[in-house]
Amino acid sequence: MKKWLFTPFQFVAGSKALLIGVAVMAATAIMGYYSETHFDGVLDTHTGAVTPIGYYFIEQLVNWACLTLLFFTAGKLFSRSSIRFVDVAGTMALSRWPGYIAAIAGFGLDVPVTNIPERILQCLTAPMIACLLVTMACTILMVALYYNAWRISCNMKDGKGVGIFIVTLILAEVASKLLLMQVYK
Repeated sequence: MKKWLFTPFQFVAGSKALLIGVAVMAATAIMGYYSETHFDGVLDTHTGAVTPIGYYFIEQLVNWACLTLLFFTAGKLFSRSSIRFVDVAGTMALSRWPGYIAAIAGFGLDVPVTNIPERILQCLTAPMIACLLVTMACTILMVALYYNAWRISCNMKDGKGVGIFIVTLILAEVASKLLLMQVYK
């Protein structure tokens, strides 16, 4: 069970992983629409903003594209192995499955559209804190999946691979934020 949770890429990769991952991202976009949960960055989950459903799909696409392109490039630059684009694209898409759970948790979040600390503190109920913890756990799991996807798809080893992963993930976050800012304008 643990292997399926953290390294499903040992069992499914390539076009099969891509198909499953795209289906999961589409389901996440739909669930995000209904729970008003946005994935406005490869590491970001926010609720409360009501937007047309197309934005939820664009967020999934931009996040996945940034991850795929940057990790594929990093793999080509730093791995001695032969790397297939479809493997990186598929495993990165499949790595986004915890977002679906975060989108479901978004139903329990009633985030105020204010910066007044008193209003924010009033909203911190036990169910909201539980939903926030679930969302944070999903983000942590997604990062672990990103790492395992990249490590397996690009045959990267520990040490150097961890440092390259961290830098590439930060670049993917920045790139997705910048692209999504343009979409939201």
